[in-house]
Amino acid sequence: MRLRQAMLSSALQQNATLLLFFGTGVVIAHLLSPREVGSYSVAIAAAGMFAALKDSAVASYVVSAPELDDRLLGAAFGLSLTIAACLTVGFVGLSFPLATFYQDPTVGVALRIVALAQLGPALAFPATIRLVRAMQFGSLLAIGLAAAVSQSVVSLTLAMLGHGGAALAWGYFASSVVMAVMTMIYQPDAIQLRPTLQGAGQLLAFAGWMSATLFVGSTTTSTPELAIGRVLGIANAALFSRAQNLVSFVRNGLLFGLTKPLLSDFGRRERERESLAPIYLRIVELVTGLSWPAYGVLAIWAEPLVRTIYGEAWSAAGTMMTPIAIAHGLALTVPLHYDILIIKRRPRLLFASELSMFLFTILALGIGLMIGIESAVWSLVFSSAFFATYYFIVLKAIIDFASGALVKVWSRSLTLTLVAIPVPLIFRHLAGHGAAEVLLGFAGSSAVAALIWIAGVMFTRHELSLHIGPLLESGFASVARRRPRRSGSQERPIGVELPVTDRSR
Repeated sequence: MRLRQAMLSSALQQNATLLLFFGTGVVIAHLLSPREVGSYSVAIAAAGMFAALKDSAVASYVVSAPELDDRLLGAAFGLSLTIAACLTVGFVGLSFPLATFYQDPTVGVALRIVALAQLGPALAFPATIRLVRAMQFGSLLAIGLAAAVSQSVVSLTLAMLGHGGAALAWGYFASSVVMAVMTMIYQPDAIQLRPTLQGAGQLLAFAGWMSATLFVGSTTTSTPELAIGRVLGIANAALFSRAQNLVSFVRNGLLFGLTKPLLSDFGRRERERESLAPIYLRIVELVTGLSWPAYGVLAIWAEPLVRTIYGEAWSAAGTMMTPIAIAHGLALTVPLHYDILIIKRRPRLLFASELSMFLFTILALGIGLMIGIESAVWSLVFSSAFFATYYFIVLKAIIDFASGALVKVWSRSLTLTLVAIPVPLIFRHLAGHGAAEVLLGFAGSSAVAALIWIAGVMFTRHELSLHIGPLLESGFASVARRRPRRSGSQERPIGVELPVTDRSR
């Protein structure tokens, strides 16, 4: 599968999954209270600190390896299973003190269910790696959608039956099982592969540092939610989690799916000794050009949208979304830092970088928590500003892009953002507080802003114009072909030249 097709399939899976989860979240918000959802949020945040260790470190090495044979894949499989088994036992043990720490038994129950779910992806590890290396993102699309549907159906059913926060944990477990089973169905040859720890030394040399890095990075991501839940209450943790998840729709929907296949492509370029600077600048322009305007529109409409869709009990999550959107936008000024440092085999530098991020986040968050929930959320903006500055310096040294070129990339994307947000601001100011007015105002202003954004893309010759331009030309050509022909006239078929006539007669 070509890179563009792989990116499209991956993005389609990501967006379809997110839309499904969004709909599920709306229904869950009316079935469960913030405190009930908070029990699951704390459990999944605690698991998230360690769950990335399960296969990400090993998978990153194997996916980007120049050659993949059964010996390397078998060693990676064995290591992945070992890590998953250790995590399962560790989560079960952690669930009891964690429930006591938060004074909420449901936290412990949810974490024990999540613990069992760690084994599913580990069992399907070889099949997943082969699908990714072959860039079979069409198959991964079907697998991801089936897993998302199972998670939503199980969560909603059990929530309606009164199982509280545990319903969400069982949905997570169902998704893990369905994903593992379907992955092995799509890649049945991988079932014959036997796990082994022989030859795992080369993996451990790289994966040891990467595992430590992923642990620190996951801890940085989970710490705000866990700290807010402990210091300011489980309900505030649920509100923060809801705001974080809603803002993450932009990054996960527009960007994660598009950039997921890039690790394999970067690995190919590195093997062929191509410079990564040109493709990196293009990716940054795509990422910022898509995300910054979307974050701007979302921040403007956040509070009335959350109140309208989720109800008054969740309205505080809307006010949290503006600083979170700013923080996400800052972080995406220098995307793909993991991929670049993995391809360049710089795990120690990546670990040191993530540790620096963690320490700064803890400092900023600690100061914010002493003031209140609003300051705690705004502390993430300062953390993201530090993140962007730090990784700008690191990535420039690694791939040697021109600083001026990157600034031009940012300026073009900032221009798109500035031309797109005035219309939503006007609509937001004029809209009333009724549900219909809010939803129609958001939809209408977003549509107008999108048209202005497209015009800005083409006028500034943004990187996105290379992708949008052909779509517009195709659309105009389709309209031209469907126009009714006028009587007595001959319409020239598109793409076919008329014969040259002899004008001398």
